[in-house]
Amino acid sequence: MKACLNFSDILEVSQPQINEMQRIGNSYPDAAAPGACEAFTRQVRLVEGIVVQTYGVAAALAKKADDLDEVSDVWNRMSRFCQSALRILADLKHKYAYCGTPQLYDLILDYKLAADKRYKGVMEEATCQKMEFPKGLLPKLN
Repeated sequence: MKACLNFSDILEVSQPQINEMQRIGNSYPDAAAPGACEAFTRQVRLVEGIVVQTYGVAAALAKKADDLDEVSDVWNRMSRFCQSALRILADLKHKYAYCGTPQLYDLILDYKLAADKRYKGVMEEATCQKMEFPKGLLPKLN
């Protein structure tokens, strides 16, 4: 049996934990409810690990990519993955302000900005590769 995963598979496996964080966060009226902060903090830790690990996988895949289109796709997907978590955390970081949520929000924002920076760099590199040098810029070789 030959198993092969791609980045879409990794994101697909990771997304349910982010959705579970939203479900847990919405299942309690507030963070003071019995067990709310404990349950939510557990999920915050899981999501933190997933985001860190997914970013590591993205970096490894980007290094091994065959072309710049693949690299840009990886970083674009990583950015969107982080954005999906940030949308959920934006509402929950106030409700669970003392359960690690603001720190997770900041961490994921850092990863999103890093992915955006890498995506932008790849897009600039791709643009540069398509540009033609102006005639006469470089000396002619005989």
